Amino acid sequence: MNRLREEIINKAFALFLSRGYHACSLKDLETATGLTKGAFYYYFRNKEEILKEGLERYATVMEEISGEEFERVGSLKEYIDVVVDEKVRRIERLQELFGLFIIEELYFQLVLEVEKLFPAYRRRIDELSKQRLSCWEKVILKAKQSGEIKRSLDTSILARNLMSVSGSMVNIELSSADLRYAFSDMRLQYGQYYMLIKNKT
Repeated sequence: MNRLREEIINKAFALFLSRGYHACSLKDLETATGLTKGAFYYYFRNKEEILKEGLERYATVMEEISGEEFERVGSLKEYIDVVVDEKVRRIERLQELFGLFIIEELYFQLVLEVEKLFPAYRRRIDELSKQRLSCWEKVILKAKQSGEIKRSLDTSILARNLMSVSGSMVNIELSSADLRYAFSDMRLQYGQYYMLIKNKT
């Protein structure tokens, strides 16, 4: 990909994530990229074309843990670590692609905003969310059966609550570069949650 074209996509996509697609005018994109209107149209027909390329580039890193890796998970505590580590790896890969820190929750918000333009991406995140919920439920059931956590807990509610912990990152600045700091709060929240639900006996 042409280096300047790639830079335009990166800067424009960051603007879409932080402000929203519809709130960004062509003038905003020209300012963010440092291009004139004529130069901008040399590379792209419209901002919708940039959006699609940004969404597709992001989608290339939306991988989950493999089935084999999931089967090797021996406890809920271990699965929590796997989930956070996978999120870290995904964001590191996004930094390589876009040159900035991108939070998954902002991507999801953007996909919902532009659903009418690109419905396929909405279907992808719906399928992804269902897959993640199913994995959490399986691990929680296993943890209840083994006595790792309290049997009285509602599996579905707990799964949704644990899934939502990663949403705590939504207020982190896109320009943040210290991944260890960015994920420390998430790990702390998961740790506190685990202390509440684990079996004391």
